[in-house]
Amino acid sequence: MRLETSRGTAVLVVLTILGVVASALVTLGGLVASERAQANPSLATLPPGCSRPAGGFLVIVSEYGYNDSILEGAGPTKAWPVITVPLGTSVSITVCNADKDQYHGFQIANYFDSRLVSVAPGQVLQVSFVANRPGVFQIYCAIFDTIHPFLQYGQLRVVS
Repeated sequence: MRLETSRGTAVLVVLTILGVVASALVTLGGLVASERAQANPSLATLPPGCSRPAGGFLVIVSEYGYNDSILEGAGPTKAWPVITVPLGTSVSITVCNADKDQYHGFQIANYFDSRLVSVAPGQVLQVSFVANRPGVFQIYCAIFDTIHPFLQYGQLRVVS
């Protein structure tokens, strides 16, 4: 009994250490991306088919976050990007991954979150739904990557 408890404790300690190290690496990657973005904000090369849909919205994911959220100061107290639509509106969003190296996710709480959606580097995603519930809904990335902390603060605001 004592041997099993010691082994279980050791496994828990190792997993905790690995979790802390992984979290620190992602945070460090985000901070490095933020510093690089502030030092050299350049336009991303957009993938083919990356254009704003008629009457819709364009979200570009790059090493600077959603629509340059790093440069916009996105964080727990500042949402970016913010999409505001009237209740009952048919919403069209084009999501373009301009990051050359990483997959990124795109989810919207309540509207576009029933499955994990990933967008490969250089790929384009078309999203459409009806904004049928008023409120403020988080736009976020569910894929853990180096700029993940900066892809958590977007908002869809559905107003009546």
